[in-house]
Amino acid sequence: MSVQNYYRLTAAFLLLLLLSACSVGKQPAKMNYGLQGEDKTDSERSYQTQQLVGPVTHNNSLLSYSQSLSNIVAAANGVNAAIVMTTDQRAYVAVMMDSTATGTKGKTRETNNQGTVTGIYNPDTPESDSMDPNKLNNGANNAETAIHHDLLAHRFKQVLADKIRYSAPYLQDVYISANRDFVNEMNRYAQESWKGNSLQPYLLQFNKLVTDVFGTEQVPPPQPAAQR
Repeated sequence: MSVQNYYRLTAAFLLLLLLSACSVGKQPAKMNYGLQGEDKTDSERSYQTQQLVGPVTHNNSLLSYSQSLSNIVAAANGVNAAIVMTTDQRAYVAVMMDSTATGTKGKTRETNNQGTVTGIYNPDTPESDSMDPNKLNNGANNAETAIHHDLLAHRFKQVLADKIRYSAPYLQDVYISANRDFVNEMNRYAQESWKGNSLQPYLLQFNKLVTDVFGTEQVPPPQPAAQR
């Protein structure tokens, strides 16, 4: 074999190894969480399991923001952004969805992206075309939300909850919502944590928030054509 052919074969072999290494463990570019339908049994649920056996009292005594768990959830297919708060026993997850997955929620759209066509950020308020800096989502030209947690697909919530339980097995339960008000409030707590401030002064306020969002009523409210 000539030296030239030897180098060609070596280069081809190294390229094959590189391509193989890049493909190992890579998630699909897009995932369909609705592919398996909404069939589920109680034993299959990793999220909000305590609500299955009775009313839940969200009387948490500790509150902190978890950057690591937020990063883990945000890396999942279909998630645009994620904020995870942990208490003494539970994880509370706020998410927004994007187009990196399908079947994350029902067909009802809550975000108005018409401004991307007209060149206006929010066509409903052209006189004040800006985003409130205290909010993460205002329903205009943004990621998708879901007013009630039951509107999120079972498989979607299952995947997110499993990721958290794997990384933090000491947590007893995982509560997941994409409610816009919940996302914005969780973002406010996260900002306080980023400043180095304790979240304990917000504990009572937080407990009331999660009690309102994760009530025992399992039927989503009637949905308008668009929630803005």
